[in-house]
Amino acid sequence: MATLNECAYNILNIARGGLSSDDDRLNLRQIKFWIEYYRARLIFEYTQAGKNIDDQLVQDLGVVTLSEVDKADSNVIDWDCPIKKAIIPKLVDLPNNRGLVWVGLSDKQTPIILSPPNIIGMRKHLRFTGDMRRAYFIGKYLYVTDPYNEDIKYINVRGIFDKPLEVESIKDDGTSLCISDDDQYPMPEYYLNDITERIMRIELGILLRMPNDELNDSREKAVGETGSR
Repeated sequence: MATLNECAYNILNIARGGLSSDDDRLNLRQIKFWIEYYRARLIFEYTQAGKNIDDQLVQDLGVVTLSEVDKADSNVIDWDCPIKKAIIPKLVDLPNNRGLVWVGLSDKQTPIILSPPNIIGMRKHLRFTGDMRRAYFIGKYLYVTDPYNEDIKYINVRGIFDKPLEVESIKDDGTSLCISDDDQYPMPEYYLNDITERIMRIELGILLRMPNDELNDSREKAVGETGSR
């Protein structure tokens, strides 16, 4: 995987034709926004076409702390068993929360079944899986049921998130870590060609038709030029 800075500089150099100018209308911040936007678009298109979710898109939240649920939180909560919740960063927009790749205990091996919130109450009556732990989304919260009354305090969550640089991964010692522009960006490199082509065609195709700064203060004034008329 490349870093976000490497991806952005690559697109910037292609757009400038290998030349640099401090009056260019392009800037890295805008290009990074486009990369993030078209990454999300491609994830949707690739997965809708039947392709599996690439592991390089997935980020691990590490140790996610659960908190007690207040009774006013939701009208779909089943109060026959303990329920807790955690705030989860915004996932990439995919149908049926497909961007949520894994929910489980903090051992990263024991799964928790993800179910739609409107049927969570009915699931407990299933013959073989009715007493299993379940999780469901309401808004930005992930709710977890615990029919075994084990007082779960931590879970592990892995997913494809909308803004990768804002995702915090919590380590076992409680410290958090976010990736930077110089860390590997959660995107397979084969996405980069499509993203570059779309930025050049859709976004920069408009910008490059705009006239550059004719005064261009990055150029030295010609000999004898006074700067005024």
